[in-house]
Amino acid sequence: MLIDMADRYSFLDRDGKPLNLDRTTALDQYGKEHGPVFSNLTSIIIISAERGTDTKRCVESVFENTAEPFEIILSDVGSGRETLEIITNIEDAHKNVHVIYNRQSTGTTGQRNQGIYFSRGEYVVVMDNDVLVLPGWLKHLKETAKTDEKIGMVGAKLLRAEVENVYYCGCHTVTLEKEGTIYGIGLTKSGQMGNLKRYDPLVMEGGQVPWYTTTALLAKRRALFEAGGFDDMVDGKGIFIANEDKDLSMNIRKAGYKIYYCPDSEAIHNHDYSKVDRKDSYHSRYRLRMDQIVRDTEYFLNKWGITYLIEKLPHEDNSKKWDGKELVRVDLRLDSDEFKNDIVTLIKQ
Repeated sequence: MLIDMADRYSFLDRDGKPLNLDRTTALDQYGKEHGPVFSNLTSIIIISAERGTDTKRCVESVFENTAEPFEIILSDVGSGRETLEIITNIEDAHKNVHVIYNRQSTGTTGQRNQGIYFSRGEYVVVMDNDVLVLPGWLKHLKETAKTDEKIGMVGAKLLRAEVENVYYCGCHTVTLEKEGTIYGIGLTKSGQMGNLKRYDPLVMEGGQVPWYTTTALLAKRRALFEAGGFDDMVDGKGIFIANEDKDLSMNIRKAGYKIYYCPDSEAIHNHDYSKVDRKDSYHSRYRLRMDQIVRDTEYFLNKWGITYLIEKLPHEDNSKKWDGKELVRVDLRLDSDEFKNDIVTLIKQ
């Protein structure tokens, strides 16, 4: 999906003029020029979707807590005047921040693919704009990635806003696999897994995982291009906003790469739907489009021949089974004889 991005999408600046997609140099936060070799540069890709204040806080946290050379690429969805003013001010203040001004959303997948295509760093980070990174986050991700040339992606520990509680970590990931075929994928946060603390032993176990969320995820740029990047929309087919992280992980694995979780890399994910206005412009226009989520999910499951979408939460089992026609809620007993030998989760380092 990545190689033909320039043919399928417009890459425009704030004045509606084409961006230079053939740039041979890139600046980092110190004003140092990189290129034509970009081995020491990381490109951080953030989608700008209305929540301008969140985007500003996210970018500020990156500048405050990142010593390694980086550039930032913001891919905007055609936000309103208030958000556009914020991101143009960010762009004016930092020569290593680039903005792709879309007239409308190209989906989570399209926006990120645009950023990847425009990027120049040997390493690429995809990040949600409601993330605040903590000191050392990028250093630890890169150190893990460098331990093995076949590691394609490395994910950070995600903390809740109050910091001491975990939002997401490696032990939450799970797949059901038999004879090399994945037939179930998702997360398990039931029981003790739903109330993990920042330094719990389970949380601090790093290692290989079957897939990982794209909330704050580092990837080797070459691995992304070999895997094709995100499966964005082409002729009405593809993924727009949902399950893109699972799909990318499976593409990365199919390309022969491993995925790792790094507990020493930390970021706060301000993501609590119990405290948001679901009718605001961001959620109604971009995030909570339930019909699109269903279409994306069905496409993803059909594409890979997956039967079970696993979502075991602290107070309910929201897992679903795809019967070939529709998604059906199911109480998934992973410890049953049917599944217990097929479970793949974090493999300790």
